[in-house]
Amino acid sequence: MSEKPQQPREYDAVLGSTAPTPLAGVVLGGLDGVKSRLANASVEVRVSAVKDALNYGETGIDLVIQALNDSSEEVQYCAYLLLREKTDPKIQQALKQFKPWKFLTCLRSLEGYSLGIDSVAISPDGQTLISGSKDKTIKVWDIKTGTLLLTLEGHSDWVKSVAISPDGQTLISGSKDKTIKVWDIKTGTLLLTLEGHSDWVRSVAISPDGQTVISGSEDKTIKVWDIKTGTLLLTLEGHSMWVNSVAITPDGQTLISGSGDKTIKVWDIKTGILLLTLKGHLDRINSVAITPDGQTVISGSSDKTIKVWEIKTGTFLRTLWGNSDRINSIAITPDSQTVISSSFDKSIKVWDIKTGTLLRTLKGHSSHVMSVAISPDGQTLISGSNDETIKVWGVG
Repeated sequence: MSEKPQQPREYDAVLGSTAPTPLAGVVLGGLDGVKSRLANASVEVRVSAVKDALNYGETGIDLVIQALNDSSEEVQYCAYLLLREKTDPKIQQALKQFKPWKFLTCLRSLEGYSLGIDSVAISPDGQTLISGSKDKTIKVWDIKTGTLLLTLEGHSDWVKSVAISPDGQTLISGSKDKTIKVWDIKTGTLLLTLEGHSDWVRSVAISPDGQTVISGSEDKTIKVWDIKTGTLLLTLEGHSMWVNSVAITPDGQTLISGSGDKTIKVWDIKTGILLLTLKGHLDRINSVAITPDGQTVISGSSDKTIKVWEIKTGTFLRTLWGNSDRINSIAITPDSQTVISSSFDKSIKVWDIKTGTLLRTLKGHSSHVMSVAISPDGQTLISGSNDETIKVWGVG
């Protein structure tokens, strides 16, 4: 006969038992006891209850998921650690809604460069990290172990930007040598070199269907390329200074560019028609990113601010203040709720997009943080710095 879930089990502490317990005075038997302890005012009691809850099947799992929203960060942290390795779809969905930023620590530092890192990108499966450096190389790393898998050489000047195709098979790099290179990630084979810019390539992006490469350059232009053939499809002109950053909307229809001319431009990617120009920054724009829901543009500038805009109308929504030096890079979490920024002030900051609230400041780099990227599950943050290191941040 199956054991009744409401009855005390061998791992339950029950009031009156001869076994010693640090939680004297609390009824601790069975599932009802776990529920009672989760409502206790004591954080220590609630943490103990969360640990016991997983012994009670689906109901226990639901209780642990609920504990992710406990008023105590200690209880939240305990629940997160218990759930994060489990593959149950319900648990994974709950973790996607959970914001781990308050618990982030530096899990490891990756070293191997002789000069600073300018760009980092994470593969769609969250397993692989790509980094580009001023030392002219691109490195491919295993994120979990920190193992260096490949070093790609071929650029004759520093690698300013890297991007990974949606299928995780192809890497794109843009360099000060004025070229864009297309690589096979697994083998490191150079597949194509795209030439056409008259000055260095500052930013690259790949369309959601993996068919198109976008590049922004010091020559003030944006170019659209066929990734398979290397054919130049369009050249977009309109910025009066270099194009520092490019991004593509999730539907693949719209291109966003940020420039040294202090403006953001919104383009139709198929026709090259300029749709909007967004003005408000007081200095050059170094990074633009689009929320995964396709509704919002975030921009980071040398004026030390981050600005939030509505894509369709170009409406300015808010400014995020808090850095003491220029913003170099921004990345947005998969739920479109949080933006991560890196700065010349050596810090990484975590912000709530809707309210503009600063949630966390991460420090650890000894020089300018040039680039940040977020894993597809929203649980891991990568940063690259002029201190020649890459840091992997997560919940330890």
